[in-house]
Amino acid sequence: MGKDLGSFHEQELLDIVCGLIRIPSENPPGREESAARYVLQLLRDEGIEAELQWAAPHRPNVVARLKGTAEGPALLYNGHLDVVPAGEGWSEDPFAAVVRGGELIGRGAADMKSGVAAMLYAAILLHRRGCPFAGELILLFNVDEERENVGMRHFMRSGIHADFAVIGEPTDLGICTAHKGVGRYRIRTAGVAGHAAKVLEPDNAIPKMAALISALEPLRSRLKESADPLLGYATLNVTQIKGGTAPNIVPQHCEIEVDRRVIPGETAAQVLEQLKEALNAAAGTSSGEGLSAGTGEVTYEVDDYLFIPASTIPQDHELVQALVEVTGDVLGNPSAIGIFEATCEAPFLSVDLGIPTVIFGPGSLDQAHVKDERVPVRQITDAAKVYMQLAMRLLQQQPLQEE
Repeated sequence: MGKDLGSFHEQELLDIVCGLIRIPSENPPGREESAARYVLQLLRDEGIEAELQWAAPHRPNVVARLKGTAEGPALLYNGHLDVVPAGEGWSEDPFAAVVRGGELIGRGAADMKSGVAAMLYAAILLHRRGCPFAGELILLFNVDEERENVGMRHFMRSGIHADFAVIGEPTDLGICTAHKGVGRYRIRTAGVAGHAAKVLEPDNAIPKMAALISALEPLRSRLKESADPLLGYATLNVTQIKGGTAPNIVPQHCEIEVDRRVIPGETAAQVLEQLKEALNAAAGTSSGEGLSAGTGEVTYEVDDYLFIPASTIPQDHELVQALVEVTGDVLGNPSAIGIFEATCEAPFLSVDLGIPTVIFGPGSLDQAHVKDERVPVRQITDAAKVYMQLAMRLLQQQPLQEE
């Protein structure tokens, strides 16, 4: 890799992102170690201080810290190394990293190895130029964003803090200042197994679940009564259901998954209590995880296994306005400010650690998790240039002159 005083070379950046895409880091099964070691080696080859932080076996985060020439604030650039499984139906090998028609095609191209590579390359070029800024640029490339966030949770315990953060999720180079949070709930009902021809009064788990699903509909409607000015109203959807073991056996169990999108101000405790109240209302009870419905008793269990709150940052915040100015300089016109329609790991930084956070990166969210996932090469290069200039603007308040 050439080190010619930090000059920007699109092909060098493209080589980095293609190398990253060619490493299958699908989650599940969740083995991102090869991708992490690839990033670590790139950084160490440049003389950048970097380390692996092991969140779980075969699952290390990569953390790097670039010290400026004077004391100052800290800026964190973050992206995740895992990708969803490639699936079937691709016109290309999903891990071949094919460039065609000005687009890079491959699993993770948009979500979000292009964003990771752009941040990585921006840091490399700044380091080659002698880190000409005050303060510190921190890189966090973590594992397990797509499933249970074990990488980000591990980083939160590291004691590293920053004054600003940018997450490189795909925003089509738009500036996203808010997104809904999400709660995930697994609800189970139980019955008694028996031969369907013999049992005349079945204790059936599926009709019990049907009563609970019906009980959630009024709550789903009530959520539309209050809305956030930016993000709209909260939502609730039953997204999966399974139950029974055979066509001729009374079902002993039934299970559903509930996806609950969360707006600012809603807490984990409030959302869970609201859900339980709706379920209990099916039988007119007021508390507990047991209720009576129809002719038999319906008992249920709730596993509240995931909650990520909503994330917001004021549009007039220094970080947002700096990004508006930098995108205007690099792209010719300032990027629009909007919302991120999915959920990402911003709340771990913004809510839990109190770090003002924006979401900005190459690629479209519409390309996330689809076959033939792709991103315009031009967006990758533009993102890297924006990340370079933003670091200089926030950490030194001076624009970086291109060489």
